[in-house]
Amino acid sequence: MLQEKTVLLGVCACTPAYKALDLIGMLKRKGADVKTAVTENATELVPVAMLERMSGNPVSVKQFGNEYAWDPEKKAWGMKGDVLVIAPCTANMIGKLANGIADDFISTNAMAFPGPKIIAVNMNPKFWINPAVQRNIAQLKEDGYVFVDNGDPEHPSRMPPLESIEAAIEDVLS
Repeated sequence: MLQEKTVLLGVCACTPAYKALDLIGMLKRKGADVKTAVTENATELVPVAMLERMSGNPVSVKQFGNEYAWDPEKKAWGMKGDVLVIAPCTANMIGKLANGIADDFISTNAMAFPGPKIIAVNMNPKFWINPAVQRNIAQLKEDGYVFVDNGDPEHPSRMPPLESIEAAIEDVLS
C-alpha cells in the first residue's frame, strides 16, 4: 500500500517524539520513502542523526540556514510528498495551522502542501480541554485535516498507537 509513496513526517516537541523513529521504521518496512522535518525544540527530544539514519534521508529543522546545494529542479519539501503527517503534534502547532501562522519549517510546508494531511496529537490534558485548542482542532477538521483517534476516551490528548497512524496514512492514500 505504501510502496513508492512519500510520507512527509513532521515531529513536534513533546514526550513521545522518540516514537517517530519507530513510525519511520514501520512506514519504511511497508515501502514508503519517509522525509522528516522536526521543530527546533523537538531536536532536544529526538536526535536528528537518529531520524536521518532511520529514514535514510536528511532531516529538515530550520526554515532558514540549512545547508543545501542549489538545484533548480528541486521542489519544496512540502511539494514532494503523497501525504503529510504530523506525529506527535502539539497544541502549539495546531494553533499555528488553524490560524494561518507559518513561522517554522513544518507550519510553512504544511500550509503549502496540497495533499492529505494527518495529525496525531499529544499534549497536556489541560491543553486538550482548553476551548481555544478545541476551536483550533475543529477548524483544522473543517479545513480537511484528518485527526487520528487514540481510542482512549479517558485520555484523548495522548498520542495514538503507531498502528493507528499507519492505518490512517493507508486510508487517505487508498
